[in-house]
Amino acid sequence: MRLRAHHKLFLSYCLVVAAVVLALSVGVERTLRHPLLEQAGVDLQRELALGLALYEETPGADPDLLARRMGSLTGHRVTIVDPSGRVLGDSGVEPERVAELDDHSGRPEVRSAMEEGRGMAIRFSDSVGADQVYAAVRAPDGVVVRFSMMTEEIDHVVARVRSQILQVGGVALLLAALLSLGFSIAVTRPLRRMKAIASAMAEGDLSDRIRIERSDELGDLGDALDRLANELERRLGQLEGEREEMQALIDAMAEGVLAIDEKGLLRRANPAAREIFDLEGDYEGVPPEAVARRRAFMDLVARARRGEAIPPTEIEYDDKHLLATAQPLPRGGAVLVFLDTTELRRLEGVRRDFVANASHELKTPLTVIRGHAETLQDEDLPPGLRARFLASLHSNAERLQSILEDLLDLSRIESGGWTVSPEVLEVEEVARDAWSAFVDQAEEKGVEFLVECEGEARRVRADPGALTQIFSNLFSNALRYTGPGGSIQVRSRLEKAGQVAVEVADTGTGIPEKHLGRIFERFYRADPARSRADGGTGLGLAIVKHLVERHGGAVQANSRLDEGTTVRFTLPRAVGSSSGSDAPPPSTSSRSDSTPGPTPPS
Repeated sequence: MRLRAHHKLFLSYCLVVAAVVLALSVGVERTLRHPLLEQAGVDLQRELALGLALYEETPGADPDLLARRMGSLTGHRVTIVDPSGRVLGDSGVEPERVAELDDHSGRPEVRSAMEEGRGMAIRFSDSVGADQVYAAVRAPDGVVVRFSMMTEEIDHVVARVRSQILQVGGVALLLAALLSLGFSIAVTRPLRRMKAIASAMAEGDLSDRIRIERSDELGDLGDALDRLANELERRLGQLEGEREEMQALIDAMAEGVLAIDEKGLLRRANPAAREIFDLEGDYEGVPPEAVARRRAFMDLVARARRGEAIPPTEIEYDDKHLLATAQPLPRGGAVLVFLDTTELRRLEGVRRDFVANASHELKTPLTVIRGHAETLQDEDLPPGLRARFLASLHSNAERLQSILEDLLDLSRIESGGWTVSPEVLEVEEVARDAWSAFVDQAEEKGVEFLVECEGEARRVRADPGALTQIFSNLFSNALRYTGPGGSIQVRSRLEKAGQVAVEVADTGTGIPEKHLGRIFERFYRADPARSRADGGTGLGLAIVKHLVERHGGAVQANSRLDEGTTVRFTLPRAVGSSSGSDAPPPSTSSRSDSTPGPTPPS
């Protein structure tokens, strides 16, 4: 049975009163009986002095008769013992039995009297069968006179006092029980309220307060609990805010974060981790092997759970390259962080290819120029051959200039040094202006040029020079790979979200599908030999891609071998007929004086 606080207080008060009553009743032995016995001994010694005087005044008297006479005068038992311990007279026994009494030299009071002249003892008497008080004194002739008295009367006094104490204690216990019951209930009432509020606080409810108005310790305790609730509410709010901030930071991380608890089960995964490992649904509480059944991943988890801090380590998951780190948690479990370096690896490969291709593209014309320059130093060189070498020098110098100009264009676009100055432009008008530079070449090959623009897709907001350069690069590519009798067509149509899709389609040789994903990279060529022979720099489509993206659009290519290629890009649709600010300008600046030049095969 569980006792409540007021029950315990009530019982404790009753037990305290009962213990006091019991202690008083038991302690009366020490507080009353012993002092009475000691006082009786003192009185007995005074009477013993009178008996000794009587013994000394009657020399030669019969000791037994003298003992009986002293006993009748004092009312005490009188015993006279010679120096050897033999009893000479005793008023407490018959005369004929005096000789049968034991040797008294070993009695404590007799021995003390023989040795020190006076002795006293309170002890049990075998001859009487009760406790007695003894007092003895030694006479000048060595005889010991001993007086004794019964303790029964003193015990009766002590018993009466003990009985009265118990009676008074019983009444006091009853009164104390009534008072303690009311007091314990009154004292524990605020405690019960404090307990209820503390239980609510333990369950997370911090809305209630005690608000007790007392000037004692209970009032202080209530105020302390109210302050504790206020502080807990503040701290929990702060922790909740920090937890939400931390969760937002973890969720916003580009790195994938997995948290493993002390049981080895998944506790948390941020969106990046769910995307990396394709986690769907309720993933919490699943084992690590449900995330990725890869030996490298499982080894990483096992090492972290053993308490090992894992430095950056590369692992592979499907077709992804991950840079993984892990840190064990103090109470078990671990946190694992994964950075998807797949795109970085791809970009690193693109960078290496760009450096290699740029070096090759620059080296080829430089080698030709150097060789022809050394040959031209020969004074006997025939005039016809000299003219051919000079023409080759001029052609390769122009090729170097085109490559460097395109590289500078790319650098300005990517570095932000080029800003778009958008205007409302007619797609057909800009396309025909750009095509004018290729008219003679197209007539020689018999290539037809067509423009088809739908109603609201006739106008776009774009930088005039940038759009001209986009068309020029695309026309150069299309004309390079379109055979005699073919056609190049420009089409535009309206798309959703205020975009206009512009297509440049040719009927040329087409591009193999494996090259379509890379034709917009710098110096990438689907047919390197033919492109270089036709004077392409390998940068045209890369410039197109960057110019379109700086306008907020996108570019892509579709192609079929021997059927042709279509390059499609999007630009913001123009609203109205003037160059107002009805569409937000993307952020770059184009070469408005751009001269169309050859571009890569795309």
